[in-house]
This record gives sequence, structure tokens and C-alpha cells, in this order.
Amino acid sequence: MYIPTQIDMKKIVITAGLLIGLVGAGYSQDAPPRKGHPEGPPKREMKSPEERAKMSTDALEKKLNLTPEQKEKVYALQLERANKMEKMQEADAAARKNQMEKRKDLMEEGEKKMNKILTEEQQKTLEQMKAKGKERMQNNRRPMHGRRKG
Repeated sequence: MYIPTQIDMKKIVITAGLLIGLVGAGYSQDAPPRKGHPEGPPKREMKSPEERAKMSTDALEKKLNLTPEQKEKVYALQLERANKMEKMQEADAAARKNQMEKRKDLMEEGEKKMNKILTEEQQKTLEQMKAKGKERMQNNRRPMHGRRKG
């Protein structure tokens, strides 16, 4: 009669853990499609200012029982607001991109100056430290569900 040793038991436990992990990962990939969406949840696209103005005007028309004259004026107001919001969002995105480029330039400039001060060995150690920090940041990132592409 064979009696498993401690090493054999470790192998069995590790193998079982791996199998359970693989099966669990497989099931988590196969999320059931949402009702009404056989290929999964729809991808959200930004609507044009005209579409957003029409949607909000239609909703207000139903809820407030607007007259045709009021609906026309409300649509014009909603369209004006939607156009201003879109311009504001575009300006914000451009400002963020500009800010990121400035930060990147500052970091590169600082890195060049630092490398002039450090020896080659110190530079390698610093690069390793940066790589570990970057890896740690990536491991600690949370999934950002529902985030829009910008």
C-alpha cells in the first residue's frame, strides 16, 4: 500500500489549486450576455450635441406636456447647452493632454540631470527601482469599469 509523503501531498494540493484557478478563470471570462444584447453589453458612444438635445427635449415634452412652440424653444436651448458642453469637454481634454506632455518633459529633463550625477551602477539600480515601482503600481490598479475613452 502506497502512503503519500509530505512532498507528494504538496504537489497534489498545488495541482488542485491550479486546476481550480484555471476553471474559475474560464468561467469568469464567459459572462452571460445581458438581456436584449446577445453579443454582450453595447459599447457606449458619445452622441452628437443634436442627438443629446433631441433626447432631453423629447423627455421634457413627455413629462411637461410641452406645446410645439415650447418644444422648439426648449430644443434650441438644449442644443446651445449641449454645444457649449462639448466645447468645454474638448478644451478640458486638450488641457489634460498638454499638462501630461509638460509633466513628461519635466520628468525626462530631471532624469537626464540625475544621470549626469550618478555612476553607471547607480543608474542601473535606479532603473531597477523604477521598474519595481511601475510593476507594483500596475499590480495595485483597480479595474475602471464604465470609464469612457477620451
